[in-house]
Amino acid sequence: MLFGSVAFVLVIAYLSLGSRAAPVLLPGGTISPTPSKPVSAVPAPRVAGTIAFSLRGDIFVLRDGQYRNVTSESRNLSPNLSSDGRTLVFARRETIDGKRNVDGQTTPALLHYSDVIEKDATGGTETILVTGLKARSASGFHDVAWHDGPALSPDGTKFAIVTDLADGNGSNLEIYDMRSTASATKRLAILSSGSDLADPTWSPDGKTIAVTSYTVGVPRLLLVPADGRAATPQKISEDGEAYRPSFSADGKWLVYTLRHPGGGNDVHAVEMSTGRDVALTSDGKSWNGVPSPDSTSIAYLRESGGVIDLYMLELGGTIGATLSPKTPVKLTRGEGVDGDSRPSWGK
Repeated sequence: MLFGSVAFVLVIAYLSLGSRAAPVLLPGGTISPTPSKPVSAVPAPRVAGTIAFSLRGDIFVLRDGQYRNVTSESRNLSPNLSSDGRTLVFARRETIDGKRNVDGQTTPALLHYSDVIEKDATGGTETILVTGLKARSASGFHDVAWHDGPALSPDGTKFAIVTDLADGNGSNLEIYDMRSTASATKRLAILSSGSDLADPTWSPDGKTIAVTSYTVGVPRLLLVPADGRAATPQKISEDGEAYRPSFSADGKWLVYTLRHPGGGNDVHAVEMSTGRDVALTSDGKSWNGVPSPDSTSIAYLRESGGVIDLYMLELGGTIGATLSPKTPVKLTRGEGVDGDSRPSWGK
């Protein structure tokens, strides 16, 4: 009975995490072989600025006609670039041997947590801004937390994260000073406590943080004022489920993923003041879109033949104008981009 209870808890945990991952069902038939994970610079189409993305557990940066890894631990996710494209923050999965109580019994357990890391977008040394190992305990009951979705403010002085305290009471949306370190943490605000949020992203003026909210079960977009005032849901007129928002350069539109009622995903944009919706892709296999710094293109993930790649689409205008999209350009070479992390695009 004890082992059965542990297995049930693990299944529920994996299902919960899976609800936030890219909801792409791979097609039947033969899946194309995945190329080896790159260990050196890979030539790629040139794009304006810098794009960071997660590929098989490591952070890669695309700039100047090539992409290369800036981490190598295979435990990294959720990259986010500063507005100028110079600073990178991301989360890193960690584990520690410990103990848990299951049905009144103490059992050994591998405890999972995550740290938030700062690094130059070109590589180099790292700084742990916030650690998920809150406190060690001689008894083995360590205090751990899961930090996810770090997002730098437009002026680069703060970052927002979602923190799950692993106590079953939901998650917090928090803001930290960028001068924080794991040994000298400076939390500035808790904007939401005990909710179920993900994917924070700042408005260009730094006044609003858009998130995906799972608090009522199905995902929806929520606008959270950075000054602590009450959050409001973003109206979505399209049928389906909206998640993973990103602001346009003018702050008037949210680029987001729409999960269709019949299955499949596409990248959409919604005008925040009116609810007017624009479909930016229509293949049913695209998600996690982010606009370029000038909002004339989007970077997004697309699945083909069981493999996920990073794509770019020139819109032929800015979001909100009359668009004449060009043919999508595949930026990666089938090495298997991680489907549960948004890319990030800086100057």
